[in-house]
Amino acid sequence: MINLKGDLFATSASFAAQGIIRVGSSMVLTRILLPEAYGTVTIITSIAFVVSMLADTNVTLFIIRDKNGDEPRYLNTAFTIGLGRAIINCAAIILLAPVIASRVYHAPMISAPLRVYALTFIISAFQSMYAESAATFVASAFSIVYCHFSRDFWGIIYGILMQRAVMTVWSFYVYPESRPRLQFDRGAAIQLLGFTKYVMPSSLLTLALTQFDKVIFLRLFNLTLLGLYGLASNIASQIEALISKISQAVLYPRCAEYVRANPDTAVLSYYTKNTKLFANILLLPAAVGGAAHLVIAILYPPRYAEAGVVLQAFMLRAVFAALACPAEDFLIAAGEFQVILHGNVFRTAGMAFALLGYYYFGFVGFTYGTAFGGLPPLIYYWSLQHKKGMLIVKYEAYKILFVLVVALSSYAISSVLHSLWRDIRA
Repeated sequence: MINLKGDLFATSASFAAQGIIRVGSSMVLTRILLPEAYGTVTIITSIAFVVSMLADTNVTLFIIRDKNGDEPRYLNTAFTIGLGRAIINCAAIILLAPVIASRVYHAPMISAPLRVYALTFIISAFQSMYAESAATFVASAFSIVYCHFSRDFWGIIYGILMQRAVMTVWSFYVYPESRPRLQFDRGAAIQLLGFTKYVMPSSLLTLALTQFDKVIFLRLFNLTLLGLYGLASNIASQIEALISKISQAVLYPRCAEYVRANPDTAVLSYYTKNTKLFANILLLPAAVGGAAHLVIAILYPPRYAEAGVVLQAFMLRAVFAALACPAEDFLIAAGEFQVILHGNVFRTAGMAFALLGYYYFGFVGFTYGTAFGGLPPLIYYWSLQHKKGMLIVKYEAYKILFVLVVALSSYAISSVLHSLWRDIRA
């Protein structure tokens, strides 16, 4: 039932450890800091994400799928391109921080921490995936101690910087063979960058999709609500990152192998050989979504209670992602590279749900509208799978039924426990 040496278990366990550390850290920090501090950090990380996506190349998909992708000239060229991009991103934020802070967000106080945060680009260019949990633990402990004395957001900013630095230094000390080297091979660069004709436009759409809510948030709501939104987003992002990581790092290589080995049986292999993987990525968002209000009530002080509504909406978005990510990766593995761009086009259209939700239902409508933005790309992936003969409807129906059973069971149990919890606190 559980393969302790398998790629699925290793990926899930690593992310689970990091998620527990981060949630534990936030439990302490929310008792030290006000929601406004989380709102400030949300703005800073949002700006950094915008800059990182403007020149995204995502050569990882090419390296995994291409038969020559593990050659040193490809790996080192990819690292060199990434390092150059990181230096440019860092310099851009340092130079433009005052303008962004004052004119875009009308929050001059974020200029200095934004410049400090910019250093994470260069540090991240060198980092490896090894020792990430240990680095997260060290950084979280530092953030808690610093914020205890400072009572502001600086401890979180410095903690993020420390996490990246510790992970980079430690991983290459223990695994020196994985240390990247500067190299620029023209042929490898042409092939790597040629793949970006779909990636870069798609990344620009991803930029608009993932950040439009935060960009317009302060135009519609206040910094306190942004803090609640950011807190729920921090929890949801761990689950969504796990879904994306399992799909890209575990499922995608498997699908590529199915297609290469025997294209005629690839579809059946995709559905029948990944049952545990599908259950793994669907279980968590369904369970947390059903128990969202209880989760927030147990983890955080009462002043953060409204974050439960946001977390519930984000888990709906995570369920859509858990259904869409495998479909997208399977299509890419089969050579349908256009879905990288087309999927984000449909996500862009889904932004209208957020605006309609705000118009009719205010903050809650905006939050759930944002979540439903994940539905159009899912419908597109299923439609394309059906058109290409890559969809087995009954297996997708099993996934949906599994989500409903888990979510409703979680909601029923958590409602009873939530009532008991309120009585205990009273």
